[in-house]
Amino acid sequence: MNGFYKEIVPDDRYKPYIQKFWILDNLGNPLTIPAGYALPNGCCTIVFITGNGVLLNLAGRAIELPAGVYLSGQITKRTSISLKPHSKAIMAQVKPWLPPIMTDMSMHELVDNIVGLDAINPFLNQLLTDIELADERSVILALYEVLDAFMHVDVDAYFIQWAYKRLSEGTSQVNIADIASASGYSQRRVEQKFKTLIGLTPKEIQSILQLRKLIDDLSNPIYNRQLGALALQHGYYDQSHFIRSYQRIIAEAPSQFNVNEYLLPINGHFDFLQL
Repeated sequence: MNGFYKEIVPDDRYKPYIQKFWILDNLGNPLTIPAGYALPNGCCTIVFITGNGVLLNLAGRAIELPAGVYLSGQITKRTSISLKPHSKAIMAQVKPWLPPIMTDMSMHELVDNIVGLDAINPFLNQLLTDIELADERSVILALYEVLDAFMHVDVDAYFIQWAYKRLSEGTSQVNIADIASASGYSQRRVEQKFKTLIGLTPKEIQSILQLRKLIDDLSNPIYNRQLGALALQHGYYDQSHFIRSYQRIIAEAPSQFNVNEYLLPINGHFDFLQL
């Protein structure tokens, strides 16, 4: 983990909405730094940027983000992040049921995409920009205040939480029919809900969650990269199935994995908490 990176655990009261805060700080540096790769994790991100901005390569697209507040939807590929000189980025990694409460925009439009919060919720954007964006305490407290005042839990939020739990715990590939049968919704209605509320299919979400759990072990030196055993342990049919899934997201062979190139959780991967 590079010296520009740190994490902050949210207060218990807000853990149903926020997984963690992660911070990239290049304020004191006159040079651009390549911070590392972020991986898909099933969450979305509220991004607070100050200074000269951030450079992303998101699903093959070069994106430059100036100072401001942004919402990133689900990402499906590893994403490179660089900080411009004298810049800082504070990221709130939020549970997937929070963005549908913040905006009426379909989450399908935000897959592998990041947009200014002013474009999707000008009122919340005003509340979150009338603060010092370089001060993580001010950013965190402002987001807490927004959650206290405006956020609510509805049926859709419970559906997303339930679906994620089922996909995360499944021992085999769960499909739309499985989710529909267990939820009581029609298959067509489940497909609509995933597209609107999450943006990805159940299979895509399960693949992301499955790979992230394996990456935790792959980054642990005690496993010594015994890929065949890891693949079977995490529910892949065989090593070739794992390699195909890995390359689809990370675009290189698992044998090339270098933990120092990635912005991985300091305290290990997460489990989604109950609402």
